[in-house]
Amino acid sequence: MRGTFCSSHPAQRARRRCFRCGTRICHACSVRIGVRPFCDKGCSVIHAMQQAAEAEWRVQGWIIQGTPVPPRDRRLLGRRRRALAAERMALRTRRWAPAPSRRPLVLRPGWVPLFLIPVLFVVYHLSSLVLSPPPPAPPKLAIPAPTIQPVVPRVPVFPPKPAHPIPPRISKLAPLPPETNLSRGPTWERKVALTFDGGIEANVTVEILDTLRNLGVRATIFLTGQYITRYPDLVRRMIRDRHEIGNHTFSHPHLTTFGVNHRQDTLPGVTKEFVQGGLRRVARLFEEVAGVPMSPYWRAPYGEHNPEIRRWAAEIGYLHVGWTRDPAAGEDLDTRDWVADPHSPIYYRAEEVRERILNFGRGTTAQANGGIILLHLGTQRRQDRINGELPAIIAGLRTQGYHLVPVSELHRALAVGGGEKGSAVAAER
Repeated sequence: MRGTFCSSHPAQRARRRCFRCGTRICHACSVRIGVRPFCDKGCSVIHAMQQAAEAEWRVQGWIIQGTPVPPRDRRLLGRRRRALAAERMALRTRRWAPAPSRRPLVLRPGWVPLFLIPVLFVVYHLSSLVLSPPPPAPPKLAIPAPTIQPVVPRVPVFPPKPAHPIPPRISKLAPLPPETNLSRGPTWERKVALTFDGGIEANVTVEILDTLRNLGVRATIFLTGQYITRYPDLVRRMIRDRHEIGNHTFSHPHLTTFGVNHRQDTLPGVTKEFVQGGLRRVARLFEEVAGVPMSPYWRAPYGEHNPEIRRWAAEIGYLHVGWTRDPAAGEDLDTRDWVADPHSPIYYRAEEVRERILNFGRGTTAQANGGIILLHLGTQRRQDRINGELPAIIAGLRTQGYHLVPVSELHRALAVGGGEKGSAVAAER
């Protein structure tokens, strides 16, 4: 039974006991429950989960600081985990009382007029409609036959093309194997590429383009067909700013089973026709909107690709571009700007992203040479957005002597200096 009197005042909720009847109240949902501390609706499990989470945060705090966890906190965490397991077991084995049956509806003599009067009213009006004679038919008027005009098919109207488009500087594809995943440029040159993925959101695109224009940086941008359809003006601005536009498929689909079993096996239904048809559709749409051809580069959604899928794309002229990873050092140039939950273990604050990029490869021979950085044109973060640190990232890379170039220049440098020392780590297969 829920008691409004027992939970209507903050002081009463703080005492966990009603002023009038003295009945104890559930600590979680203010239900009058008698002598027990919690009700039968699972509040005890929620309370145990909160207690266990608090102990977990204390232990993780010591681990993050690099300090040994005190035995007292370890014992506290163990006790609260056992208490949570016990509460869950008790909730599963608890027998719930059946809901009380409702009182049957009893018709009383005084209610008869309430039902009888509306029925008589409806019957009276229906009978008047049936018995009344039909209205006379209106006189027929001589109406001339309408003239039939031929139907002229409408020609689809495409968005206006820019008056003087500036095509990006794209070199001819270097002779790399068709299944190559270009994840890093030449490690003997101090060049870094900024790449942006545009899926379906564009809530930070204008700020990013303004920053790149003000600082004189050309980037490589991978766009989906949905993005091009929604934001044609932004696409044309990217061309005017001399950015390099690559293919990101039409609807950003999953291509492998990586999200299920962490293996890059081709999903059922993902065929050669599916991959090539999606890439061709985006290329045609982009050329209609921007007036220039798309660059011969593509990036698989979610980083889901394998040699077979990359070979299918290479058959129609597309080279796959990933981003730089260093598994040995446990580093990569994925900014994680797509992670919006601050409690996620892979969430990085904007300042942390800046430091990860500027310190990548610190102490190694190659450092960040040829690095490909992954960012996005949209974000679900309401605050602490990565694009706010973009000017500092660009300034820091330039201070360290790096030149910010599009992916095509890294590709061209691999083709020219493919025989030099260090080129073995430039392209993954």
